[in-house]
Amino acid sequence: AAMFLTNKENFVADNGDYKGTQINSSNMLWSLAGSIAMVHKILFGIQYMPDALLFNPTVPYALRGNRSLTNFAYRNCVLNIELQGYGNSISSFSMDGKIMHNPVIPAKLKGTHAVKIILVNNKLGGEVNEVQNHIALPVAVPVYSDVTLSWAGIEGAKEYKIIRNGREISTTKETKIVVPGSGYSEYQVIAIDKQGTESFANEPVIAGEKNKTYEIEDVAETGDYPYKGFSGKGFVEISKEKNTRLQLPVNIEADGVYAIDFRYANGNGPTNTENKCAIRTLSDGSHVLGTVVFPQRGVGEWSNWGFSNPVQSAFKKGKHILVVSYKSWNENMNGTINQAMLDYMRVTKIR
Repeated sequence: AAMFLTNKENFVADNGDYKGTQINSSNMLWSLAGSIAMVHKILFGIQYMPDALLFNPTVPYALRGNRSLTNFAYRNCVLNIELQGYGNSISSFSMDGKIMHNPVIPAKLKGTHAVKIILVNNKLGGEVNEVQNHIALPVAVPVYSDVTLSWAGIEGAKEYKIIRNGREISTTKETKIVVPGSGYSEYQVIAIDKQGTESFANEPVIAGEKNKTYEIEDVAETGDYPYKGFSGKGFVEISKEKNTRLQLPVNIEADGVYAIDFRYANGNGPTNTENKCAIRTLSDGSHVLGTVVFPQRGVGEWSNWGFSNPVQSAFKKGKHILVVSYKSWNENMNGTINQAMLDYMRVTKIR
């Protein structure tokens, strides 16, 4: 009988079941490609050589049995392949009923052919290293105020690792530390449990930032929506039709490296799935600086404001025109909805 592998994209860590995951799908390209690759490259062991097709199957004992791979196109031929048994050694390899000394199909072969592979039924050896499933601690949520970084204690945490600008600087059993107040720094906290397992690090918290903000509605028409929580006089809608090119005059007060990001809202979809992230190109005049993404923040969450990714660039002192534009390469997977509301642009000197 032919063997079928699931194409589900996610699995529960405890038991390997696809049921119970946050989201799932049976037809995502990455899971389909992974499933096909497992069949082609591992079970049937197909290897593309410059002048031939080589077979080196590997079938674990747990997956023993007979399987077939039909209508497999290779150059100018089509192969119908049968595979019997388990193991990683071939007992016999035949094509059209004729035993072949090597498990190789020449590149010059034409027409339709039947390939049969029988394995020697050898166990592969080795043991599966089964361990109890262990879940990392929740992510800490530190806040910065008055040269102090503090966070709520995480139940089960033995200690906390402190990260400054991507480098570990200390560990502590406390839930706050004093941090330098001068200069731009980004801090993260990692909770460590008694087994030494680390949590994920939090979204970096900025300390000692020196930034300027530029209201987007100063250069474009204010969006006519009843959304709340914006700064200034309003916000500006960007979409594939509206405000596809925004020019934002800025004054850089000193040479240096700056991070540029945007306060925005995107209520076109949930945070865990769908494909309605807004994407734009950021330029200094005609010089492209990078890509700005505005992910979904929840269905209908148009009064839920947050920051885009930052784009870093070196700037000379003086006046610049920063351009936010929709380019052909800013298309998303949705193809139709590529929309966000922009509140302001933030320009932060980081060094």
